[in-house]
Amino acid sequence: MNRRDFVTLGAATLALPFAAHAQGKTPVIGLLWNDSLKPSPYVATLLGALREKGYVDGRNIRIEDRVALEGYGPMAENAAALVRAKVDLIVTYGATATVTAAKATKEIPIVAIIGADPVASGLAASWSRPGGNVTGVATLGVGLVGKRIELLKELIPGLSRVGILLALNVGNPVMRRDSEAAAHALNLQSHFGEARGAEDIEGAIARLVKAKVGAIYVTGSTMLASHSARVVAAIAKHRIPAVYAVERYTDAGGLMIYSPSIKKAFVRVATYVDRILKGARAAELPIEQTSDVELVINLKTAKALGIRIPQSILQRADRAIE
Repeated sequence: MNRRDFVTLGAATLALPFAAHAQGKTPVIGLLWNDSLKPSPYVATLLGALREKGYVDGRNIRIEDRVALEGYGPMAENAAALVRAKVDLIVTYGATATVTAAKATKEIPIVAIIGADPVASGLAASWSRPGGNVTGVATLGVGLVGKRIELLKELIPGLSRVGILLALNVGNPVMRRDSEAAAHALNLQSHFGEARGAEDIEGAIARLVKAKVGAIYVTGSTMLASHSARVVAAIAKHRIPAVYAVERYTDAGGLMIYSPSIKKAFVRVATYVDRILKGARAAELPIEQTSDVELVINLKTAKALGIRIPQSILQRADRAIE
């Protein structure tokens, strides 16, 4: 075999997965995360980004939507269902969904949006060469914990106790550790409220109120974010200022959001889907770390709470809602 034959054979081999689909089988993309809406708002974002690359659901791709409406409970069964359906790849959002999918299959490529370090989490061997079947976009929400709590202290100079609202998920131990360390570094006492599911949200916030916290940090759980309106309403009931880790709280009236854009992350995911459907291996696709973080201040909420936003925060805000 000469060099030209070898190169031609190599190119043909790389193109085989996509070519096989083009000749018959429509590629199936599984979706795995949790939300309070069906379809999840992020599905439209992903489909729009895929459409820009020539993929249309029902025409040359098919979506297998296994987004859970009941929190984390059905996640393992939904992951198993995607494996049984022999989907061509799985798109996940959140650490719990990604870890669950990775446990369910070592063969099907997984394109993830995850707020934790994928290497430290054991999902990838390295950022540049993941080595397994998981790749995608990391928003590294954990690295922003200190800045969010610092915003609360700047907002309320006399703050001494901060509440941390967490979900009981796979990222909980790391988030709890990092939140406690960030609060300690700012000479703040940290108090934790944990929610296993949506039904626990009000109770977890009530426990923080009982601990007499002066402000609350709502961590980047996909379960909590999927119930953003419920979380914001429960906190507003007690007239406590809060900072949120996910942009979705903006529409619900959250006071301050310091967050990477999850919508932009889903747009980036479409590039990974495209490359994998064309033959690329997840093991060799570098995991991308997003760098865009947006500070949003809701002035309407501040007014309702009787809070004056310091000029130092307003000057750094990317957007103010009036």
